[in-house]
Amino acid sequence: MAVVVGVIALTWLAMRVLRPAWFAGDDRAVPAQLADELRRTFLHFDLGRQWAPPGDRVAAIIRRGLPADISLLVGATAFGLLAGTAAGTYCAARPATVLTRAFEGAAALFIFAPLYVVGLGLILLFGSDIALVEVGVHIPRAYVPFRESALGWAGALVVPCVLVGLPLAALIMRLTRTSVRSVLGEEYILAAGAKGLSERTILRRHVLRAAGAPVISAAGMTVNLTITNVVLIEAVFGVPGVFSHLKSAIAYGDFPMLMGITLVGAALIALANLLADVALERLDPRLRGS
Repeated sequence: MAVVVGVIALTWLAMRVLRPAWFAGDDRAVPAQLADELRRTFLHFDLGRQWAPPGDRVAAIIRRGLPADISLLVGATAFGLLAGTAAGTYCAARPATVLTRAFEGAAALFIFAPLYVVGLGLILLFGSDIALVEVGVHIPRAYVPFRESALGWAGALVVPCVLVGLPLAALIMRLTRTSVRSVLGEEYILAAGAKGLSERTILRRHVLRAAGAPVISAAGMTVNLTITNVVLIEAVFGVPGVFSHLKSAIAYGDFPMLMGITLVGAALIALANLLADVALERLDPRLRGS
């Protein structure tokens, strides 16, 4: 919580210096203005109204859009962790196969490929009502709220979640491959194999647990990059999350909306890192005293 408060305070101070005209008419001292901003934000969740039309309350916009943001972020992170861990484990266990080379090539591509270009390309090729290639399955181009249709909601988020999660999956794959390779030569792993345990059992029960700490740490540390990709994909697929307002807020100079988006981003990053720390402590109890 202290991190989120600090981020909001620093953002407010930066805006106060860079855009003093936004605060014209308030003759109070800067500390008093900042204290009032923090009190309204964190005690009353009063973020004011949009300066841009239609002038809705920012808190109401966040309540409407946050479920879509969380759905996309959680889905993308889950895909990135599962796909990256599975591919990295395979690459470490089978270093010279054709599939390993394919995974490594795909990881290099998706680390550097602009996601909005990939997303737009997929929509043009396979998007519903505008598909240039008929394969029998189309990518939905409209977001469906969960309350309207759970199946439609899931279908509308599958491709966006995969696209947002691909860079994370590529990074996790490389980390997992390196971590698993470093663990495979340990004596207790060799002893497990000598006892007759299958390779799959050894990988699942022993290797992945020992190699999991860097993977979990990376997922927590890169959540800010994942959120950046969420911003891009929400714009491409029309997902009505809070971050979909970022472009118009910047263009209009909408200070209340910008502060609301900053609050959501900081809170999600802080929460993701907290969950990563909890997962690390459960994976390795020795970290609880550090």
